[in-house]
Amino acid sequence: MTQPNLIAPEVIACIAEGRDPSLAELNRVAETIWADLKAARPAFAWDKPQSDSERLLILRAAHAALIGDPAR
Repeated sequence: MTQPNLIAPEVIACIAEGRDPSLAELNRVAETIWADLKAARPAFAWDKPQSDSERLLILRAAHAALIGDPAR
């Protein structure tokens, strides 16, 4: 049995290569974060759509994860 990836491969690639993420990578990591957060919600809230502020926060978290150290 294989273990799930705890860190998205896009995060590893961007940090290892010292490059900015592509839009596709940003969206994939954001979807991973959203899936993790959605799983932590109560069952009655699973179908509730994301608010614009939630989406923005998730995109910011994904961007922060992908760029690693912003001082680079």
